[in-house]
Amino acid sequence: MPKHEVLSDEQKTELLKTFNVRDDQLPKIFSTDPAINHLKPKNGDVIKISRKSPTAGATAYYRIVTEV
Repeated sequence: MPKHEVLSDEQKTELLKTFNVRDDQLPKIFSTDPAINHLKPKNGDVIKISRKSPTAGATAYYRIVTEV
């Protein structure tokens, strides 16, 4: 399973600024998702998912936590 981590508020702000997007434009992940359940995420948190890639080495994906 890829590594999942919650971004700090500062990291979230920098991410949104870097990609010039609003948080509602990020793909969503449910707070009840088993992959992030152990992180105890709250609505509005941004989760960074780090995956290994055979061509790029490592790739980061971002999801915003939403309630079911």
